[in-house]
Amino acid sequence: MGRQRERYRPERRDGEEMREAIRHIGSLERLKEWDAADLVRRANEIGNELRSSRMTTSQIRNFLDEVNRIHAMTQGRGAEFDSSRVILLKPLLAYSAGRETNPKKQQVLKSFANLFSSAADKVQDASDFKRFVDFTRAVVAYHRFYGGSNQ
Repeated sequence: MGRQRERYRPERRDGEEMREAIRHIGSLERLKEWDAADLVRRANEIGNELRSSRMTTSQIRNFLDEVNRIHAMTQGRGAEFDSSRVILLKPLLAYSAGRETNPKKQQVLKSFANLFSSAADKVQDASDFKRFVDFTRAVVAYHRFYGGSNQ
């Protein structure tokens, strides 16, 4: 009775976790329907995938900072949620991907932009946005957990 065998998991192609998450998000009517356990599992896999592709936290910092700004504005008493602010995150993601000169890293950033653009499309109200914030923060947290660079 030795060690338990690790379950075989075939090697995944670059961006596969993000493509699967995009498909899943597309199947949802609203982002708030996303089961928390599934969200965390996917964020874990995507964070690791981003780390292995050498994506740095600073490359997504502007996006994360803007998500946090919108979140802070929706937390005040009497604050109204404006979904157009979430849609306006999409050009920020596109700009970040377009600035990258390394073709391999640019492809990862485009996948990242596609992932969060598809999630932004599902945000209709504050409860959807809360799930969007949870997902964004979880991806960044797992990226750092797996040793993603902060440069």
